[in-house]
Amino acid sequence: MSHFCFLLFALLGTLPTLFSEEIELYFKKVKNRSAGHSMKNIDFIYMINLDERPEKFAACKKKLGLYGIVPFRFSAVNGWKLPTHVINAVGVRFKLGEHQVLMGTTYDQENGHAHEELMQVTGRTYFCQGMGRGSIGIVLSHLSVLQDAYDEGYKTIWVMEDDIEVIQNPTKLSRLIEKLDIFVGEENWDILFTDKDTKGQDGNYVICTSYCPRPNFIPSSPSQFEVRKIVSPSFRKISARYGAYSMIIRRSGMKKILDFMKKYKLFAPYDMEFYLPEEIQLYTVLQDVVSTEPQALSDNRFPGYQRDQSGEFDF
Repeated sequence: MSHFCFLLFALLGTLPTLFSEEIELYFKKVKNRSAGHSMKNIDFIYMINLDERPEKFAACKKKLGLYGIVPFRFSAVNGWKLPTHVINAVGVRFKLGEHQVLMGTTYDQENGHAHEELMQVTGRTYFCQGMGRGSIGIVLSHLSVLQDAYDEGYKTIWVMEDDIEVIQNPTKLSRLIEKLDIFVGEENWDILFTDKDTKGQDGNYVICTSYCPRPNFIPSSPSQFEVRKIVSPSFRKISARYGAYSMIIRRSGMKKILDFMKKYKLFAPYDMEFYLPEEIQLYTVLQDVVSTEPQALSDNRFPGYQRDQSGEFDF
């Protein structure tokens, strides 16, 4: 083998290492933290909201304010405004010998356009098929919140997105946390969802019992995501679900999700990723307290906030 070929082979074999970056470099810092964003048994209450959607935060703040709950507005990462080099830095870089053959979405470094192809190019960044910039931004937003909460030393946080629907008095969540602590032990749960399941556009529950295949991760037991077991009159233990709009997260859960995502990078929407860490313990309430607004506006697949009066998008 010539000296040139040897160097080329060495370069290709180390492309993922040469171009890899720590995703936490792109986490967004919390600014203007203030007091008053807590409640009994919850150290801090975050609400993720795009700067371009002030009306959504105002509506949610009003709903919660009826019960004396004041969320802290976290300025969301806007994926539609991220430079393409950032998009490519936080996603999964393909390596030769990956064990799964999958279709994926990749973003062209030159023009920023997304296109779908079979994942097979060494060193190229891929996301799951159909992963839009908005979804990438929301994953980074959630991870930014978790990193902030972990760095601040919070034990328990409540993280919401700006499309919630209040079903019952949310102050009852304080008591539900106490009940779950007693039932399973304070150290034995990571996330408590404030509704039974997410809802579709028609308002009906949408059940998740599977996972999104990744090119760089295979769970030890794929069937583990089928667990859905009522464990008390108030709670159900689950292993997978859709919807990240209202989650009570313990410090142990923050660490498990952050460790997983820092190791394996971003690939799929957040609600198809947070349940992948091994041994993460997930519970839901059995009666909805705070849920999602079924037909809420979303900017994940398209930057809907840019729609002008003619119904067109200004990209």
